[in-house]
Amino acid sequence: MSLPDFSKSQIEDYRNQKEIIRLTAEQVIKDFALFGMEIKFSGNTLNAYDELFEQLDSCLIDLLNSDYRKLLALLYHIDISEKELNKRLIPRTDNPSQIITEMILERELKKVLIRKFYRG
Repeated sequence: MSLPDFSKSQIEDYRNQKEIIRLTAEQVIKDFALFGMEIKFSGNTLNAYDELFEQLDSCLIDLLNSDYRKLLALLYHIDISEKELNKRLIPRTDNPSQIITEMILERELKKVLIRKFYRG
């Protein structure tokens, strides 16, 4: 049994599924809590991406400015390597926190999909 294609275009289909949105939000909350950062989710699946994006971006701006080691530890825990990070950041130096936020949300969504795939 091989893993389905979870490329960017393929995962777009899952971004509107309420259960996937809820599970992704829970994963984000759990991972950030391990590093002492509180992320909240209202439960409104229509605005979930924007709601999470705004909070993550704010946390990441703080980490970029004050604790880069903690940021790298968080990314390592989420399963985003420094190599991946540099690959996405180097061509674009504007808004690094937003690029990292996108990477985190994408990775957390993939984690949820992979778990769901193996349970199903």
